Amino acid sequence: MVIQVALRNGAKESASILDNFVLEKYNESIKSYNGKARGFLGKFSSSKIGELTGSSPLMQIHLLNSGLLPEDVRLATRGELEVTIGKTPSFLQGSYYDFGIALLTSGDNNYKPNDLIAKALAEQLKYKGIELGGGKLIYFSAFDKPVDSEESDYGLLLKLKDLSARELDIRNLSDFNWNYQRGEGSACAYLFGGKGWVTSDFELLGRSDDGGRVVVVSGEATSQEILGRYVTKIEQERYSVIAKAQKEYSEREASLRA
Repeated sequence: MVIQVALRNGAKESASILDNFVLEKYNESIKSYNGKARGFLGKFSSSKIGELTGSSPLMQIHLLNSGLLPEDVRLATRGELEVTIGKTPSFLQGSYYDFGIALLTSGDNNYKPNDLIAKALAEQLKYKGIELGGGKLIYFSAFDKPVDSEESDYGLLLKLKDLSARELDIRNLSDFNWNYQRGEGSACAYLFGGKGWVTSDFELLGRSDDGGRVVVVSGEATSQEILGRYVTKIEQERYSVIAKAQKEYSEREASLRA
């Protein structure tokens, strides 16, 4: 499985599937939230080779604001994903990656859990002088730490950073091609299976499963650290399999001799 792709840009950055080194401290970081919020945020896990598994917009926004990622690490944008998939089509095959929130209207009449979030985000965009128009793609980097809220069906509300519209890098949905797209409210923007660009799944703001991965872009030194941790984990897994096979063989041999 491909876990890292060199972007070959001037900064010598790479796109990597984030490993599980943050998992324990991440789980500690969500304990201050209300129970409902913890239920939505606490869904990260780990694969056998040490990948951080699971993903939702709420989880990724909190992770990004938790202070657990190295300074030169950021979450991959849609444009960076397109470059990565163009170089290595097998990257993320069989998995999905959430990279933003699609906001189409100021409210969500068809899915109540998203209505309050859609209204709040639309108001924040309006305050910043950003017209909703035909819909916006809001990258996770535009958000501050999720706000505890008992009123929200998720136990959380989302707050944009105190930055200008240009600094927030909020994009028109029409700037991109989408395979599937909602007509109203808010939805998770994600890449599915390494080939499907989707903004149609409204319920995925808080839902996560083991197919999710977190894709980060980092400088040369941190990319090597991430790759090194994977190599160590894969070697440990291989030695464990070999040791188990040797033990089973020895037990069968002893049984035959008895």
